[in-house]
Formats: sequence, C-alpha cells, structure tokens
Amino acid sequence: MKNSVTFLLLFICSFYHAQEMEICKCDLLKKSEDSINAFYAKHKFKTISKKEALKPKYDYISVKYLKNYSKSQDIVDSLELKISNEISKIVPDTAYVSYKIRDSIERLEYSKKFGDIPKPVIIKTGKLHGAIAVLYQTRNVYHPKYYLRISYDEGKSWKNYYTGLEKSANYLFKTNSKYPLWKNKNSIQIEADIVRMIKEPLFPSSPLPTYEAIKNNALITLNLKEIIKDSDDDGINDLEEKFVYFTNPLSADTDKDGIMDFDDENPRYKSLNNDFTKLVEILRFGDYPLLTNNSTVRMDEFITDLKTVHDDIQTQIEKQKSEFKPREKSLLDLLEFKVIVTNDENIRRMDTYGEKTIFLTSKEYSNYLKYNYGINYCNYSKIFKCDDKKDTYILTFDSLIIGETYIFIKIPEGWIVRIGNRWQA
Repeated sequence: MKNSVTFLLLFICSFYHAQEMEICKCDLLKKSEDSINAFYAKHKFKTISKKEALKPKYDYISVKYLKNYSKSQDIVDSLELKISNEISKIVPDTAYVSYKIRDSIERLEYSKKFGDIPKPVIIKTGKLHGAIAVLYQTRNVYHPKYYLRISYDEGKSWKNYYTGLEKSANYLFKTNSKYPLWKNKNSIQIEADIVRMIKEPLFPSSPLPTYEAIKNNALITLNLKEIIKDSDDDGINDLEEKFVYFTNPLSADTDKDGIMDFDDENPRYKSLNNDFTKLVEILRFGDYPLLTNNSTVRMDEFITDLKTVHDDIQTQIEKQKSEFKPREKSLLDLLEFKVIVTNDENIRRMDTYGEKTIFLTSKEYSNYLKYNYGINYCNYSKIFKCDDKKDTYILTFDSLIIGETYIFIKIPEGWIVRIGNRWQA
C-alpha cells in the first residue's frame, strides 16, 4: 500500500512508535480504551502445567510412551537446509536478497506435491489396503494446525479432516516417526514430543514463542471415528466447525446467506451494506491518498464519499495482484483465515473481499482460546458516536503489533476519516 492506511496492518515493524493526541473528551472513548486494556488483561498468556500438557486434550486421543523412539533432533528440514545453503553463497547478504532466494526456493519446493499436498508440509503418509492417508500441517508460522487428507479409493478422491490439534499445543509430530501412519482401519498413529509454551512471542525482539519439551518418546494414536465426522456434509468436519470456525456443524450454511460454509468468506454472518460496514472495509482493504499540508490537524486523514467503495477496493486489489505475482493457490490457502474480535454487529457483517475471516465476540474469543493459540487476531471496538462532537464517530483498533484510533466525520461530500493515537511494536 502506498501512502495509505492498511499497509500498517500488514508488516511487522522493527521499531516502537506512539502518536498521542486528543481525539475527543467523551466518556465512551475512555470506556473503549479501558475495554481493550481489560481484554488484554483477561487473555494474558499463562504457561500451562506439565500435568495439563501431558493429559490428552480429547477423548479420541490416546498416548503411550516408547522405550525405543525417534529423536526430533535427528530431523532434517530439507527446505530450510536448501535455503540456508543458497543464502550462504551470497556475499554480501542483504535482507532483500535473502527474501528473494527464500521465495524462489519455496515456490519450487511447494510445487512438488503428494496428491494435492505440498511436500514441505507433509509429516507422514501411509497406505492400508485401498486407503491412503496424508498427515500434514498448515503453513501458518505461529499456529500451524494438523490435518489429515484421506482417500479410500486409491487416490481418486480425497477428503480433508482437521485433527483438532495445533503444532506444539501440545504435540510436536515427528517426520521421522518409525511407526506406520495407519495403526488399523480405524486409527492412525505418529510419534511426537510433548511440549508446552513457556514464553509467548514478544514483538519485535522475540517474534517466535519458546517451548519446553516434557516428553520426547510419545506415540499418539487418533481415533478416526470422531475426526472424519461431518454431520452436515458440507466438506468441513465437525471438529473444524466447532473448534476453528465456530460454525454450526449441523447446518451446511450457518448464516443462511445461500453460500455453503466451505465456500463462504464470512461463514458466521450475512453481509450488510451500509456506511459503517463500508468505512471499516476502507480501513482494512482500501488505498486512499492521504491529505497533505493539513496544519490544523496533527493526524493522517482522507475523504471518501462511499459511493464507489466496492469498485475502488476491487480495482486496488487487482492492481496489487498485477504488481506482486501471487503464489499458485493450493489447498493450504483454503485453510488460512483471519480472526477479528468485535462486539460490533456492523463490523461482523462487512465484506471481506476474498479474505476468509472468522468474526468472534469477545466472549466467543475466550472460548476460542481453549482450542487455538490466539496470535492472529485483531480487536475492534464498537463504532460509537462521540457525544461532544457533531456527526462524529469513533472506532478503536488493536492487534499484536499495531493499534490505532479512527475518527469518522460526516460531511456533505461524504466522510472524513482520520487516524490518530497510533502505536506500533
């Protein structure tokens, strides 16, 4: 994004910056800021006990401990080895050159597949009679999830199943597991380290979490009966609907908008089209030139009439695609999504422009954390009317690496959008 709002939401910055100014004096703004502080206090990271880490999370999981086991330190990440070898040949090395090398090698390696799964994310494959299973992880850096891809007809057709488990929460599956993936026709097995997180990411100094190994000789068995259950036959197994998307496992179209949950970019809420949904869409996806030489207001601002918002954003998205060659989309892309926490009905019903998004209330998010590691979310307040300024509305936004306050002012030409009280990690 050039000279715009949303590029600030896309990159991890290597500095801390805070921009404080008086937005308005209304009580609702202070209540909103207090609400965000309370939200973070409530969801502050806590290390689980070793006993809790060792206890299987669900009834369909069983664990036994091996005398002879594969060691995780013997695992070689061939992709990272290739990348580091190529980077080591470049003198002097720069961040840009390293990125280009990594991107080039990853594109090549991810084009190599078993079935339709890129080989770099595969943990283990197995065959039992006519059934083929692929255990793999998603590509997300911070919370990859474990999935099973199963064919019961020699690879002619495949179905995808979420296992209910995330990498390192609390199993680290081993790619060098000595045991066959199929234990029998009703269960699969994989060797694993049992771990717990002892330090969450801290941006920008420590962007990756720290884990402690508790057991390194576990054999995990997953009962397939629960994993393959898809009660509404919408292509999303019940575990994924209940634990990941928070959709209704008994309805193929949770929000009754005529789009199946599997294909729906916002499967929980039917879209609305009003000034407030459009304003938030602009903040997330728009590219509007900021006004310059404004000496009366010490904050970024732009003006929009909202009449052409959808066409504008679609045009901007197409322009970005032409400027930055996107990766070839794979099954992994269908499993990626954003989490937005908000109690505002308008925000939950915004257009997401092709970006799979799960909208949760703050209460639902507390439940979400029981099953997922919550690092990829952002938090929006309710849009509220400023009680000491005419035709003025305020929205606060906060995430792991950035926070901003937005001011919407209704004018005859449309809306003025101002961005203030910004912080970045």
